[in-house]
Amino acid sequence: MESLLLAVPTAVQGVLDGAHRLANEKAEPQLAHKRMNAAIDLTRPAPQWQQALIDSLGAMPRISTSGGRTSLGAAAASSMGSGRDTLQLVDDDTIEVEILSSRLALAMMDKASWEFTDLRARMSSLERREELDSGDALRPHVVARIVIDSWRSAGLSLEHWRTVQKVIHAAFGRWSRSPTTRPTAGCSVRACVPKSTCGP
Repeated sequence: MESLLLAVPTAVQGVLDGAHRLANEKAEPQLAHKRMNAAIDLTRPAPQWQQALIDSLGAMPRISTSGGRTSLGAAAASSMGSGRDTLQLVDDDTIEVEILSSRLALAMMDKASWEFTDLRARMSSLERREELDSGDALRPHVVARIVIDSWRSAGLSLEHWRTVQKVIHAAFGRWSRSPTTRPTAGCSVRACVPKSTCGP
């Protein structure tokens, strides 16, 4: 997790650079306008997004839904009001966040599928469990949710996220391949883990 934290500034800068590249690409007027606005609006809150992401990852290095701590989706669920209209608005928002975070998780898995699988297998073996908890931070969908929740906590909109989604996916796809998720040479816990989970 420490290496992922150290790599956060690079990922955030990658998103900023990518957003500006998109803004300079030729596109239909409406899309070009959205890209330009996103690139401009991202600049000022970027440090807050970066810090929120670092704080969230640092405070929850191993999130466990069975460990008495609140799962990542619980805050949204608990915020639902009793009124029907409020419930519908929050529900729509929650669904959209889940869709966007799922897409990011898939993008990270596309870049680092073997690394995530290997790391989860090693940690499960060390902790003598068959499988990690569904809310464990070693799962890509949990990391992706932290990324998007941090984005929103910095005041950035889901509309801007959708506009620059492909550069977010690219930047955090690279980020997910940081040294934390890469197996060390010879698989340092080879004695604890079945041979099939280790690298060649």
